Parts: sequence; C-alpha cells; structure tokens
Amino acid sequence: MIPLKDQDFIREKFAQELLGQVKIDLFTEREVTLTVPGKEPCVTCKPTREMLQEISGLSDWISLRVHYMEDRPEEAQIFGVGRVPAIVLRGRSQGPEDTRFYTFYGMPGGTEFPSFIETLTDISRGEVLLTEDSVKALSKITSAVNVKVFVTPTCPYCPAMLRVAYQMAMVNPLIHAEGIEISEFPDLAQTYGVQAVPLTVVNDKFAVPGMIPEDQFVEIVTKAAEDSQAAPALPGGPSNAVEAPPSPRVERGKERPSGLYIP
Repeated sequence: MIPLKDQDFIREKFAQELLGQVKIDLFTEREVTLTVPGKEPCVTCKPTREMLQEISGLSDWISLRVHYMEDRPEEAQIFGVGRVPAIVLRGRSQGPEDTRFYTFYGMPGGTEFPSFIETLTDISRGEVLLTEDSVKALSKITSAVNVKVFVTPTCPYCPAMLRVAYQMAMVNPLIHAEGIEISEFPDLAQTYGVQAVPLTVVNDKFAVPGMIPEDQFVEIVTKAAEDSQAAPALPGGPSNAVEAPPSPRVERGKERPSGLYIP
C-alpha cells in the first residue's frame, strides 16, 4: 500500500529518530462476504490494517495489535472506542498512573499521513515541541479535557491542528486528543455541524473553526478546563470546505519542519 520508495524513507527516518517503543492498537471489524441488513460495512478497515502492518514492519520500535470489536468489545471500552476503524497510539510510560494515549478515527491518508508518521516519532521520543509558555499553561490543567479535531485527507490545514492537539496531550495526561476523518463518519459531521475543516471541538462545548496559532489553541483548551458552561463557536483561522477540492497551502508566519504552526 505504501510505495516502496516511501517505505525506504520512513524506515531510515525511524532508524535515525525513534528512541522508544510505540504501541499501535487498531480496533476494526472482520471482513464479511454477506451483507447484513441495516449495517454498513467498514470500507476503510482493511486498507487501514494493511497500512499499519506495513508501518509496524519498518521498525522494531513499533508494534501493532489488531482488535476485532465483535470479539472483545471490552478491550475497546478501555480506550473509549465505539466505532471503527480506530487507531490508538501509546508510548513510553512515565509511571504507573500514566494513562495517556492518542486516538485517530479513520484512515490517516492523504495530507494526514506525513503528520501521522511524525506523531509516531514524537511519541517514541517523548518529545514536546510546544513553547515553554504553552507547556506551563497546559501543565496546570487539573480536570479532564477532550479535544476532537475533524479532518479530511485533502485539507492542507488539518495536520498542523491535529499535531498540536496530540502535543498538548503529551504534556498533560488529562488532555485526550482525537483525530476524526470526517468523510468516514458522516453521522459525526451532522452531529457537530461540520461544514469546513479543520474543526476543533473542545469538551463538546468550544468549537474552533480553521487553523489557529498555538497560543490561541492552548488558551482555548485551558479555558475549557476551567469553564463548565457551554460556549458559542469561536472565530477561527483558514479552513477547507468539507466537499471542496484541496486548496494550496498558504504560508503564514513560520512553520517547523515537524508541521507545527508558529505564529
């Protein structure tokens, strides 16, 4: 599935940059030949599994475990997984109470694929690329925060927002970040009123359209941790309409090689 040339590049990248174990748990469903009335088959489950099998084969530091939802639903409950395909990433534990993990719903293809590879590297290295001010603010959070970033494979702005969300979750285990490939889950698009991506929803209360600078993102997450009241949608940055063709990437400020946006 991944071109051999790209596999060689990723293998070399992993050999040079990975420093610790990364565990990938894929929650999926078994392939069936019969059509079950009222149930839509998961069309991306097989290619997602094949992609992850190829990725895990590129480094001994990466392990893959496949869970079939119909066989062991209790395993999905541990990570709060309720739909497939769902990818759960875990890294080096920082103690017995370190329960942090990172979730992606759908297949991380297109513009999301390079960012997914970088996130594996971040987790392996335990490397936080956020500013010191961001780390200090996020470390003070004492209540659970859920960050959902809705993305599509053609959106040029989505990877940066999701990468920062995962980075924030690396700072504080009370922050849980989820990437959701919205074209695979139209019911969620309807529930959250997704008309353009990236759309970031924090604690199901704060809706942030478009790509915004790191400091604003951190401010919204810390505010959500403090505020238990519903809030209106906040003004956001550039975004892509869900059904629109991909737009050229606009250079705004500076950007690290990792893809993190620096205002």
